[in-house]
Amino acid sequence: MPQIVSMGIRLIRISKMNPSLIIISDNAGISWQIRFPGSDEVGEFLDIFRRGETIFATTTKGRFRSVDSGAYWMQI
Repeated sequence: MPQIVSMGIRLIRISKMNPSLIIISDNAGISWQIRFPGSDEVGEFLDIFRRGETIFATTTKGRFRSVDSGAYWMQI
């Protein structure tokens, strides 16, 4: 179950402290910022993976995809 995806130097991961959050690093993991603050509709993230520029996630509420590096998630 992948917890992190790489898009070049950009890293996107499920927060270890709160699995409802997606965090992002634009400097290869030196610093992290919240990219997705969580929502009741998405639930907690279980795993994420990347195909091209799209990120896919399995959550406690189903399967989702994001085309903007994890800022917005749409159920699939």
